[in-house]
Amino acid sequence: MDGYSLGVARQAQQNAADWQAYAQKVERALQGTQANYDGMAALKDALLKELARVDPKNYLLVQANRQRVFDAAYDKSASGKRAA
Repeated sequence: MDGYSLGVARQAQQNAADWQAYAQKVERALQGTQANYDGMAALKDALLKELARVDPKNYLLVQANRQRVFDAAYDKSASGKRAA
């Protein structure tokens, strides 16, 4: 094998290792995001149960109202990130 071919093979091997490390990093971040989502969902459910007990007519007990609050916060966050 000549030097050029050996260099190309080593670079390909390094690129593969770099991509594998990147994929593992992304997978860990995704697992963390999923865990955060699961925790937030459990917290939301517990808070809604408590809110229903304390204030059964609260507007946040209606899913459509919660969705509007979520959408407004999402839109605000998304528009701020686009401007940055």
